[in-house]
Amino acid sequence: MKKILFMVAALMGFTVASAQTNVVDSYNQSVQALQGKDYAKAIELLEAVIADGDGEEDEAIMGCVENAKKNLPVAYQGMGLRAAAAAMKAQKPEDKDAKFAEALSFLDKAKAKAKAFNQARALATATAAAGKVYQAQGGGYYNSGNFAKAIEVFSKGYAADKRNTDIAMMLAESYFKSDKYNEGVQVCSEVAALPAGPKFDAAKAKAKATMSQYTNNKIAAMQQANDFDGIIKMSETIADKALAQKVAVQAYFLKKDYAKVIEIGEAAAALQTDDESKSAVYFNLGSAYNAKEMRDKAIEALKKVTAEPYATPAKAAVAELSK
Repeated sequence: MKKILFMVAALMGFTVASAQTNVVDSYNQSVQALQGKDYAKAIELLEAVIADGDGEEDEAIMGCVENAKKNLPVAYQGMGLRAAAAAMKAQKPEDKDAKFAEALSFLDKAKAKAKAFNQARALATATAAAGKVYQAQGGGYYNSGNFAKAIEVFSKGYAADKRNTDIAMMLAESYFKSDKYNEGVQVCSEVAALPAGPKFDAAKAKAKATMSQYTNNKIAAMQQANDFDGIIKMSETIADKALAQKVAVQAYFLKKDYAKVIEIGEAAAALQTDDESKSAVYFNLGSAYNAKEMRDKAIEALKKVTAEPYATPAKAAVAELSK
């Protein structure tokens, strides 16, 4: 009996040593493959290291598995970036789309592996890489005027990373170019609502400027049609409250509903975050007071106008009212 037990123990020892050798050899080969940018081979070997070594208590195997979990997302990302580079070089649209799809598939795997193995840096890197792929693919459609396809691609990229402001603004522009005003404003409003700070301040400013530009364009078209009620109705759909109230004040003024301008003017001005927008509201408010022959109130409001193109006519109006 003792002899049998000894043989079994010896066999178990051989099995452990063999498993260690296989895992360590596979890991070493994966490192060489990764360094040589043979990502497909690296992925195959790294997957084997994790499958064969996970749960083992041998320190050498545990170290290999830990490092394999760090390297596997990197290998998948390498495959994704290689496919993206091929997509950029492809001449036929169908070949481009196929390679972009391949790139995003590999990058999705990179993100999934990074999440599964708690690799935060690898997850952030793969997410950023996927964003660049969506931007490149969607940008091609945008530049060719195919805004429907651009929206399709940018929407996927924006859904995958709500804080990718580059994709967000390209999506918003695609909506506006497609005469989908409400959708464009919604995206701009989401960007404008991001936290203040160096990371988002430039994007927030761009979102507000873009939203204001297309809003003014839409208002101008509706104004030519004397559709002031339509402008008021449109203002109710704008998610950005400051812009919504600015538009409402202007619409009620154009409609010559001066009482309503006076009713909502001060609150609307208080919501504005830049001097030009605040001046626009106060200019309409002062003009409404003047139309209602409320001289002192008109002067008070017009004196709060500090930014052009409203400041010069406001000063002239104050001088005339002060005679």
